[in-house]
Amino acid sequence: MKKLLVVFLLSASNVVFAWGLGKKTYQSACQNCHAPQLAKAIKAPAAFNKKEWDIRFKHAAIESKKNPGQYKSAMDYLLYSLTIGKGLMQHGGLCNESEVVNKDCSSKALIEAINYMSQR
Repeated sequence: MKKLLVVFLLSASNVVFAWGLGKKTYQSACQNCHAPQLAKAIKAPAAFNKKEWDIRFKHAAIESKKNPGQYKSAMDYLLYSLTIGKGLMQHGGLCNESEVVNKDCSSKALIEAINYMSQR
């Protein structure tokens, strides 16, 4: 029983850590364009708008199926789009330009920011 509790607590702490990393990355690099009040004006999916993000994920799933050698999943396609820049978004979003101390612009941090904004 104790082992089960330990496994549960470790799993829960990983989810909380990932959610925290996503939120921190969103706040330092993504909110300037994806904030719900601003996103529509620049045709970016608004953070926390599940419908808009579902559309992005469906499109990404189609692209990943068309190019299975390049993208293993919809998230791989979204990460690639973020990395090279798409539409008005600069490459890497604004993560590299952020003046936040100890920022994390790793693929993991960017994926967690996408998960945070899309509420996945």
